[in-house]
Amino acid sequence: MNLLELREITYKYPLAECPALKNINLSIQEGEFITLLGLNGSGKSTLARLIAGFFKPDTGSLVRKEGSVPGIVFQQPKDQIVASVVERDTAFGPQNLDMTPAEIELRTIECLSLTGLSDRASSRTFELSLGQTQRLAFSGILALFPDLLILDEVTAMLDPASREEIIKLVQIWNEKGHTVVQVTHDVDEALRADRIIVMEKGSIIFDGPTESFVQNQEIVRKIFDDEGSLYREPLTQDELEKRGVSLKAENLSFSYPGREIFKNLSFSLRKGSLTALTGPSGCGKSTLFECLSGLNCEYSGKIHAEDRPVLALQESEASLFATYAADDVAFGAKNRGLQGKDLLGRVKNSMEKAGLPFKDFADRHTFELSGGEKRKLSVAGLIALDSSIMIFDEPTAGLDPQSRKIMLSTLQSLAREGKTVLFSTHRMDEADAADVHLDWLSLTAEKDPAAAVKENAPSAEMQGSLIEMPPLKNASILMSLSKAGDALTAPPQIPSSPISRLSASLKVALFALLGILSIIPCPLWASGILLLACATYAALAKYPAKKALSAIAKILPWFAFFAIIQFAFYSDGSDSRELFRWKWFTVTQVKLENLMKTFIRAPSIILLIGTFIFSTEEREILDGMTAILSPLAKIKIPVRYAVLVTGIIFRFIPLLLDEMRGIVKTQIIRGAFANARGLGKLKILLPLFVPLILQTFRKAQNLADALTARYFS
Repeated sequence: MNLLELREITYKYPLAECPALKNINLSIQEGEFITLLGLNGSGKSTLARLIAGFFKPDTGSLVRKEGSVPGIVFQQPKDQIVASVVERDTAFGPQNLDMTPAEIELRTIECLSLTGLSDRASSRTFELSLGQTQRLAFSGILALFPDLLILDEVTAMLDPASREEIIKLVQIWNEKGHTVVQVTHDVDEALRADRIIVMEKGSIIFDGPTESFVQNQEIVRKIFDDEGSLYREPLTQDELEKRGVSLKAENLSFSYPGREIFKNLSFSLRKGSLTALTGPSGCGKSTLFECLSGLNCEYSGKIHAEDRPVLALQESEASLFATYAADDVAFGAKNRGLQGKDLLGRVKNSMEKAGLPFKDFADRHTFELSGGEKRKLSVAGLIALDSSIMIFDEPTAGLDPQSRKIMLSTLQSLAREGKTVLFSTHRMDEADAADVHLDWLSLTAEKDPAAAVKENAPSAEMQGSLIEMPPLKNASILMSLSKAGDALTAPPQIPSSPISRLSASLKVALFALLGILSIIPCPLWASGILLLACATYAALAKYPAKKALSAIAKILPWFAFFAIIQFAFYSDGSDSRELFRWKWFTVTQVKLENLMKTFIRAPSIILLIGTFIFSTEEREILDGMTAILSPLAKIKIPVRYAVLVTGIIFRFIPLLLDEMRGIVKTQIIRGAFANARGLGKLKILLPLFVPLILQTFRKAQNLADALTARYFS
């Protein structure tokens, strides 16, 4: 029986020049297991989203079996997370299906166990690694028991063991009669399906049984080229030993509160070598890379290097903040003083090396690029820095086989040019193509610190003129953003208090009342009463004073800065008594009162928002809004959208801070804050708001899609 049928489907993204899908004809039967293949940018993810019902085709028709509900795991897993705690996120979908608390708990435990996240049930979702986030996204969709399960490269960030577990889980799911459509670039995953569909430039060029695909060698070579054909032979041990050391790590340790990531880790990197780091998803590879590149201030141990290492982040989305591809690549090189023809030549060369021909991609909007193309662009931006030590975090994740081959060949070429290159990967064939393979489990095995340093210590002659690399000074900006996010994030377990025990509707009503009072004009004495009310609200909710003071301390200096601007350049437009004048700088009674109100109201609002998030679960926010607005729903006013917007706002508080952290990381790596001091930092921070606003709209749409996929209505 047909579960889904597409007839002459065409779809073009707004502002795009060419259609992403062209004349698609496709039928999907109940119980089928289908693999969707194609090179990066061929239209696979677009087709997957269209099948899932996230947008309508421009032309053609889509016929779905009545009552069937699809579930999709997105290519970017963070776009699918709707709650701030792991178990709450998995439970969100079943809650929307009006299950009993016992059923919700059982399904949550079952799905977290299946995806290997049961030990992280109480963890905050934004603390997970990208691989763990991918498993959480999978868990949240599995908890819905969808009729059609669509997987958009769900194993791209997973280690081999975790990938195999997910693949087996998908097979078991299919054997129970559920329909599965998976998008993948992995040949082993592809061949486990019963049917294979191949796309090229938005069109289907093959659709048939897996056996027929295997026999069609022309198509097979087009999709799964010989991955080893461009690889160079790794350096021999003798060749490595003749090379000097460009980076040495000694007894590095890092921990989150209550959780150790790594301890007494020591190793060295040789000049002009390519080193691969492998290890389980979420083990701490990305954290180590941030320590090596100076982005992380909270590690212990020492790092010596001949130059500051630069890092291409694992999350390529956060690495792109310019409108056009070539401008994004040029950003770092321009900050390093390159101009004119030299800058243009560097950008062209970097894009070509990353597999993005300049003539085809220079003027492309970054938001139009596919996931794989965005990853290539982030790599090109790092290559353009021309640093002697380059670190790439999962540079081949999400790339098709041909692109992986080109990317790995590029890393080898950089090493042969004299660069020291370190990259992480989950693919053993890529690790084997490197000159050195560091295995995380062996690297972090319990050792005596002195013995570990001695074992990894090259001779003094080989070390050359290495200098100690402390964390970057401007990495403190990242710590400030993390603390701000922590101050406005609910704890994994909300403590019992008079506020937390209120019903959802009363919690929302109390918050709304205090919120309205905090923004309406009122005298100075009333502002003081409001601050007292908000402080009482925080105390009754057991909101930690340390959190509140930390958030207030970060925000008030900005209010002070803008108050000084107001005193200097703006008139209060009244005849109020002048208290002080120095040239054009005046202080009047009204200005002073307004300043005092600001310094009272700002802490009130911070306390209010922080306490509400601290004492209220995401689901309670939505339930409370729904209950309060239910009378309006009876007269056909669509209150669902107000509820949705409210949920998005509170989900966005940590989400946008995390997004800003990614943008700031990239700007720091590419030298944006290198010479900025005082107001100069403010000037450089201003360009952040344009990409952040664009990311906000994109995240809002993705989050709305995620809520829809979880049956929220």
